[in-house]
Parts: sequence; C-alpha cells; structure tokens
Amino acid sequence: MNTKVFLTVIILGLSTLFTACEDDSTDSPVITLHELGLDDSHEAHVGDDLHIDAEIIADGTIEKIVVELHAEDGDDELEVEFIDGYNGLKNAEFHEHVEIPATFTPGEYHFHLLVTDKEGNQSSVEAHVDIEEETNDGGDHDH
Repeated sequence: MNTKVFLTVIILGLSTLFTACEDDSTDSPVITLHELGLDDSHEAHVGDDLHIDAEIIADGTIEKIVVELHAEDGDDELEVEFIDGYNGLKNAEFHEHVEIPATFTPGEYHFHLLVTDKEGNQSSVEAHVDIEEETNDGGDHDH
C-alpha cells in the first residue's frame, strides 16, 4: 500500500512541476524613460508638443500605451492613447510627440506613461513636467 501512495505522490509532484513549467504568466512591462521634453528638459510649451522617448520591454505583447498629463494645481488634463503601431509588439521604442493644447495654463504638471499588455499586466512611469508660455518660434516639431 505504501508503494501506491509513494508513486501517487511522485506522479502528482511531477505533474505539478510540468504544469508550472508551462505557466504562461508574464511580468509587467518594463518602461525606461529616456527623454521627456526637448533634450530631456522636462519642459514643453502651450500650443506646442511634448517630446517623449522611452523603451518598453513586455513579456506579453503590448495592448496599448497611454500618456496622461494633468496640472498639479488646476483642471487641465490630457490623455492620449496609442494603439496603432504598438499593439501586438513584445518590445517597442516609444518615440512620440503629444500636442499641448493652447488652452492649457502654464505651470507644473504630472506626466504618466502607462503600458498595458494583452494579459492585463500594467506598468507606469511618472515624471514632473513644466508647461511654459506659448512661444512664437514655430514650435519644436522637428525632433
């Protein structure tokens, strides 16, 4: 009888081991923010764009990337979702420019970059951004 119990325990143990090896669980995406604002200045101008450069490494494939920007003191907020060009990728170089509305009040803002993979794992990075008065130089759209 002990031999049957012993063999059953061994078989169940091996079964559990092989099942664990087949586990498709993934870690949350890893985001490395390389630049925010021109030359990583963490600054942008009203009516111009905010330069964002980040590397995303996702065990599961990317479903969407969201940029959020909201005033530290005030009601100004912006949310831009990026799906095209990123959906289905495992890893991505995220280089985008987000337009700062002309209606935004200059001041201190909070920036969030959120990445969600197809398994529902989510990661984010946060940073401080200064939104300054509008410039008359035609903007920073060429970088």
